[in-house]
Amino acid sequence: MAQISFFGLSAVLVALALFVWRAKPGNQINRWFAVQTVFFASWVFGIGGLQGGIHLDVWGRFTFASASLIPAAFLAFTQCYPTPSRWPQPLLSRTIFAIAVAFAVLSLTTPLLVYDVSVGPEGLVRRTGPLYPAFSVYFLITWLAALCVFVRKWLNSRGRARAQLQYLGTGIIISGAGGIGVNLLLPLITGRSTYSWMGPYFSLVFVAMVAHAIIRHRLMDLRLAINRSLAYAVAIVCVSAVIITLGRFAVRGWTAGTVPLPHDVLVILVVGLLMLSTPIQSLFDRLIDPYLYRGRIEYPSALREATHRLSRLMQPAELAAELRQILTAAFVPDSFAMLVKPFEAHALDHLGEDTPAVVDLLTIAILTTDRSSPSVLMVNPGDETGPSKIAHDALRASGIEIVVTLGRRGQLLGAILLGPRKSGDTYFAKDLAFIESLAELASIALDNALLYRQRIQILEYSERLLESLDSAVVAVDVVGKIASFNPAAKTLLGLRDATRGAPLDAVPPEIGWALALAIRGSSAPREVEAKIDHEARGLLPVILSTAVLHDDRQEITGALVVVTDLSTVKALERNQRRVEHLALMARFYAGIAHEIRSPLTSISNFIAMLPDRFNDPEYRDTAVRLLPIEVARIVRLADRLRLMAPSEGGTLTRVALGRLLSDIVAIHTSAAEEQGVKILLHCPEELPRILGDTGQLIQLFVNLLNNAAEAMLAGGLVLIEVVHISERSGSELIRVRVIDDGVGISPTLRNRIFQPFFTTKPAGTGLGLPICREIADFHHARLELLPQSSGRGTIAQIEFPCLALEATDQHESFDSRGARGSHA
Repeated sequence: MAQISFFGLSAVLVALALFVWRAKPGNQINRWFAVQTVFFASWVFGIGGLQGGIHLDVWGRFTFASASLIPAAFLAFTQCYPTPSRWPQPLLSRTIFAIAVAFAVLSLTTPLLVYDVSVGPEGLVRRTGPLYPAFSVYFLITWLAALCVFVRKWLNSRGRARAQLQYLGTGIIISGAGGIGVNLLLPLITGRSTYSWMGPYFSLVFVAMVAHAIIRHRLMDLRLAINRSLAYAVAIVCVSAVIITLGRFAVRGWTAGTVPLPHDVLVILVVGLLMLSTPIQSLFDRLIDPYLYRGRIEYPSALREATHRLSRLMQPAELAAELRQILTAAFVPDSFAMLVKPFEAHALDHLGEDTPAVVDLLTIAILTTDRSSPSVLMVNPGDETGPSKIAHDALRASGIEIVVTLGRRGQLLGAILLGPRKSGDTYFAKDLAFIESLAELASIALDNALLYRQRIQILEYSERLLESLDSAVVAVDVVGKIASFNPAAKTLLGLRDATRGAPLDAVPPEIGWALALAIRGSSAPREVEAKIDHEARGLLPVILSTAVLHDDRQEITGALVVVTDLSTVKALERNQRRVEHLALMARFYAGIAHEIRSPLTSISNFIAMLPDRFNDPEYRDTAVRLLPIEVARIVRLADRLRLMAPSEGGTLTRVALGRLLSDIVAIHTSAAEEQGVKILLHCPEELPRILGDTGQLIQLFVNLLNNAAEAMLAGGLVLIEVVHISERSGSELIRVRVIDDGVGISPTLRNRIFQPFFTTKPAGTGLGLPICREIADFHHARLELLPQSSGRGTIAQIEFPCLALEATDQHESFDSRGARGSHA
């Protein structure tokens, strides 16, 4: 019985060697593993022959010859697996293998190693030759050297390679140590081979560890498919062997039983019948299926669970993880990858960790071009032609067996790539039906996932955009609660993180009113200038615009406001006005110089002729008549020049503009009526006062009245309107409009009317309107000349800032430099 078990074990080892070699015949690693295993099988086969009791000397020599080759083959295998090492050198490896062959030949042909093998009362007995000690030293040193190389590679490896080396090394070390102990060291010490029959049984550990490393860790990139029948047969053999072994050691007379069948055969039959029973099968399947990478699911319940798991919103990467778990639980594929085609994109994004690197995404694109709906494609190059066959070949070479296309509404959304099942089973019809049903669910989930990712990207883009804006943005809901705001709102409007959810009172009143109007739908203020009270910078000029937010039913859901700080813009405007003023003054003084030069030239000419024509009566008469005229021209120009600098010596006091205008109209009414011009004043009785210089204001309004009267050659009406205006920013103005019915100002000349010395009047100096502009600027007022809507006439409009409070007990005054004084 022992002989049969040894021969069977030898056959198993040979089968293992052939399996590894046929997987990759040209690979050096596979060849040396097969050689090592064959030598191991020969040694086991030789010991099995010794157990037969005949031709013992021949079997003994064969056994030693086989054992001589094992350490050299083991060393060669460890040198190249998993990657080639620099030691041992090829010359040393060939030398060691030559020594092994020499020992094998000597063992077969001479008694130098072993001879006179016989079976005595204490078991197997043999005599050793003079080379036996050398053989023992060779065997131990070579095997230990190979073991050191193996252990060093195990220490330097990581991940799957480390696990492969760990299980392979465990099998080699246990089987090698056991065999060396009972078949080499013990006979060397005792001179007897009593327990040599136990050595081959240690090879079972080697077979088990190698099989485990192949099944669970793809040792040497091998795939071992074990179907259920083979798994049941192995289980029956193993359980029976354990029971028989225990029975032989524990029960006397095991081999001489009284039952019709031998005990060994009876044990095998009983174990086989038990394994075929339903409870044992169910228990065995639950234990062995996970180990053999067989999924245990019921497809209807798996689809219900998949529907539940894929119905929530998730990112495409999360969806890929869910699908990976579902498909792994069902089929345990060797590889999984998910490719996604985002909306409006032509390329496929890779969402997987174990997709073979050689898979070209273009290959997948070729297969999925015409597949815009969920489908399952088996990779089968034999049934394809043209580009499709090339794509199938590339996928098959990359270890892809199933391509699942995902699509919705006639649009391709992605694909799932599945490798072969780790159990070695094929994908059956019911498996493909389950995958196709899952593809329908996955297509819907992927469509939702892509929309969800697109929405998140838009929100992230909006958030980044709002964060980068210098303008403050505040959003409120329909009930007026602050929903969100950007960082600029914290700086400009003084908002804090705790302000979210607060009412509109948390923002400045101007902003709150604009949002309230937008929410009610009454109006949506846009590009409105206002002033807000900043806690650190005081009153800030801003411009704000609002927008109303609607849902899909066009109902108002909230509003947002964009507030931009105009402080820098206003400062630039002031600087621009100052530059324009300086340029204006430069042109003005150049004009003054030109105007003064003309009378001075005339005076200089008269003075130059004075020595020669002093006694000439005609000369004296001409000088007496013309020199005063030229001097008067210079005096008038000097007076004009003084008026162009009104700040010099000017005093700002509280002025009642209505009373001042009434006095001016009363004084000039009679002179105007002589020219056929009628002056009307429309002014409220109660007006806030302004800060101004009375003399300069009189000059301003008199100039404007004169211009209006001179524009109406045939007479007409001059209307003076005064109104009080309160702006949204909180500031108050007094607007004065002088309206005439004259010929108006040509649009082509409108940009030049405030330039010094520009005039359309035959006798004009071109200084009237520039002086008016200077006076207006001095009073922080704004002067504009506007056309009437009728197309005839002109409107001279001046806006003065009002005083917020009026003194009652004293009369304050301000000089032109801003110093404040008081007059009783």
